[in-house]
Amino acid sequence: MRIFVLTTGRSGSTTFAEACTHIEGMTSGHEIHAGMINGRLEYPDNHIESDNRLVWFLGTLDHMYDDENTFYVHLTRDHEKIARSYRDRWQGAICVARHFYHGILMCRKKPDMESALDTCRLLVETVHDNVTFFLSRRQNWVTVRMESLEEDFFKFMDAAGVQGDRDKILGALRTVKSGNKYARKKKGLLYKLRSLYSSRFLR
Repeated sequence: MRIFVLTTGRSGSTTFAEACTHIEGMTSGHEIHAGMINGRLEYPDNHIESDNRLVWFLGTLDHMYDDENTFYVHLTRDHEKIARSYRDRWQGAICVARHFYHGILMCRKKPDMESALDTCRLLVETVHDNVTFFLSRRQNWVTVRMESLEEDFFKFMDAAGVQGDRDKILGALRTVKSGNKYARKKKGLLYKLRSLYSSRFLR
């Protein structure tokens, strides 16, 4: 069996993947195919993959993996918190929200803070709607909410029929992973100069 965690990102997917390392008989990974082109969606059996880019390959997942041997987790969080977290990461070298703004929405001009936040909100809603539609005709899935992560994680285990060390899982779930490093950066002179020209830097 393979388990795929579908999420907008900024929803605790790293923490989820860490907790899954304590599930018996399954490997667990977080974005293990980052940077890959060929074989991007080829995952081994008995593996749990947590990668927010999976939401862009739903059609391929559908025809590559039959429902009988596949389980999905829809990992969610308050949408406004996700959007604001993405805006805080706007300056990252790889930022899906910024690329969504330029590449999908075809916006050319440098966005201001509010436009960037609106973009992040639209990204979150779009991904959420696409995942919801994808799962609407399936039975082999469960929702896990960051706001009730511990309770929902064990519901996921029961629904997927997997076992693991629940004490170690609890420990992993209570350890927050992947903090927002971009939000903590000091805005020095170089930042301020670059922010005048590059769409990576918001004012």
